[in-house]
Amino acid sequence: MPSISAQKRNGKIVGYSVYLGTEGDQRRQRRFFVHRSDAEKFVAQKTTTPVPVGELWERKAEILYSLERLRPVGTNLADVVSFYLSHQNITDGQKMVGEVLEEFLREKLQVGRSRNYERNMRKTFTKFLRLTGGDRKIGEITRREISDYVYVTHGHLSNVSKKNLLTNFSVLLNYSVKRDYLTTNPVEKIDRPTIPFVKPSVMSPDDFGKLLRQCHRKGWNDRLVIFVLVGFCGIRTEEASRLKWTNLDFVRKIVEVPASVAKKASFRNNVIPPNAMEWLELVRDKRRKGPLIGGHWQTRLRDAVVSSKIAYDKNCIRHSFCSYALSSKTWNLYDVVQM
Repeated sequence: MPSISAQKRNGKIVGYSVYLGTEGDQRRQRRFFVHRSDAEKFVAQKTTTPVPVGELWERKAEILYSLERLRPVGTNLADVVSFYLSHQNITDGQKMVGEVLEEFLREKLQVGRSRNYERNMRKTFTKFLRLTGGDRKIGEITRREISDYVYVTHGHLSNVSKKNLLTNFSVLLNYSVKRDYLTTNPVEKIDRPTIPFVKPSVMSPDDFGKLLRQCHRKGWNDRLVIFVLVGFCGIRTEEASRLKWTNLDFVRKIVEVPASVAKKASFRNNVIPPNAMEWLELVRDKRRKGPLIGGHWQTRLRDAVVSSKIAYDKNCIRHSFCSYALSSKTWNLYDVVQM
């Protein structure tokens, strides 16, 4: 913006100069006025002019650099400016990440997503913001930051876990695009990790029986119930660990899996087959109020497996259920897939 400075001679003001910037040879350009009112009038006219002459010289290098960058794509500055102004309302990305996350989770809970989903999303973004400088504007999150967070900071994780992290980012940023907080989702430009096919491992009936007998012998009723629900009823371990004793209906012989617990956020009833009922009857009179298993359930289940001295791979009990269920007359393909 042009500035006005008083010009003095022998200590007296003789006029006013308006600074207009520099010419191509870097010489300062001024305009002299005897009266300050005339200088102010000139400045007012200059600032309302779309592109003051002095500014053209000041920003010459910037303009030429921009033109060079646009040349390969065959467009011009006028089109670029028009595009920016027409999209300015959605490219600002001014909303804070924390604000967008709270809005997103509030809507997801309203449509039935589980509290576990909420906790998982909060965990992802709380850690991300802590490692990248705290809460900030959603539009400031870059592709490079997300990529480094997933592939460098969490380089020790499996490809499945890395893919899940990218999915969490993508879901929130897609929501931001839909709400016009962003124009594009930076995760779309990040390559997803390759997930090699691994043949599902299956636990033998002998090992599973050995595991259940060990739990019964040790009085680990909570662990016994969890293993039975996973191995005979097809309930995921994470789902079973959040169930309560009241979710077991011994009369109707079903397990109620609430939407707040189910991975797909959809209420369902899983049948308790006869072989499962035989094991559950052993602890039927030892039921208590509250959850089937308390905190640190992963450690408790792991200790039971180690104590049984059996061959065990991750998720092999649920894989076993799927394999044996499909070959039995109790379950059909549709029911197994829906779980």
